Amino acid sequence: MKILLSTDTVGGVWDYTVTLARQLDAMGCEVLIAAIGEPRDERLARIPAGVQVTWRTYRLEWMAGAEEDVRAAAKWLRELAQLWAADVVHLNQLAYAAFGFPCPVVTAVHSDVLSWWTHIHECEAPPEWAPYARWVSDGIRASDAVVTPTQYQSALLWRHYGLHATHVIHNGVETSGDEPPARTEPLVLCVGRAWDQGKGVDVLDEAVGMLGADAPPVHVLGETVAPHGSVFRARNLAMHGRVERAEVDAWMRRATIYVAPSRYEPFGLAPLEAALHGCALLLSDIGTFGELWNGCADFFPSGDAEALAAVLDRLARDPVRVQRLAEGARKRALRRYTARRMAEEYVALYRDVVAAPETNRSVA
Repeated sequence: MKILLSTDTVGGVWDYTVTLARQLDAMGCEVLIAAIGEPRDERLARIPAGVQVTWRTYRLEWMAGAEEDVRAAAKWLRELAQLWAADVVHLNQLAYAAFGFPCPVVTAVHSDVLSWWTHIHECEAPPEWAPYARWVSDGIRASDAVVTPTQYQSALLWRHYGLHATHVIHNGVETSGDEPPARTEPLVLCVGRAWDQGKGVDVLDEAVGMLGADAPPVHVLGETVAPHGSVFRARNLAMHGRVERAEVDAWMRRATIYVAPSRYEPFGLAPLEAALHGCALLLSDIGTFGELWNGCADFFPSGDAEALAAVLDRLARDPVRVQRLAEGARKRALRRYTARRMAEEYVALYRDVVAAPETNRSVA
């Protein structure tokens, strides 16, 4: 089976794509990755030898002035699907399916602006986002299948676009099977785009400012400069900026506690990766994290820096609980959120859409 797999280079979608492509390749599928944005060399090096990759530097649908780029990217992807004779197009962006493809289209919804906006601003998105909303609505309705990584994100699709996902497929990551190394020092870690209010790094910064001088250090890995130019500046965190995959893994092997203070998160790959590396999870109490990690993580009210500081302080004084949480999260991850399981569910879906009667397929 030939899978055309679109991706972008802004956030965790790239890591998800590489993981899925590697698994699909191992299962005997032919994979062509089509990236929106130019991947750095170190990222390209992680792609398996059997997987093809190409890219174009278009704006994504949520970026300012993206209309012509969205049309051009859709045309490019459609032509790739035709020339490469893809059996399935798996889109990880939301607008393109509406432009017509010659084969079944699976659209995976990793996040969307209207859901992000309501979580960040606690109100509906302003009218200027109406064209984006139409693109997303048209794209998901034109898809042969729509996937979300959690039931929570499916509910958000219904709220904002009037359509539930047809399938929920949890994301997965690859594991070595090795036991996590013993920790030699208390260390708290957070990974994410610090400029994105959805990641809640500002809440973590405020919380750490409330802790005493004897609190363990809190390190943040992730970009501080947004595509539109705004900059996040921390007062109390050790900021390391953007780092590559190997360095993220190295930090996770050292950390005792992983904090995800997100206000909005459709899944959250970084907490899963941290759990597999042996970190205890401390998470905001958004619906996604409750769905995935209830019973094996500590939670605090989303956006509440004082509550986060209190839980951090309590965990710093209770290494037994930290160890227990770490063990529970890792067991959950190994049981439910593996890369192989994710790929098997996608392959089953690809087969279903190929076998289904044609409904939305056309060449615009």
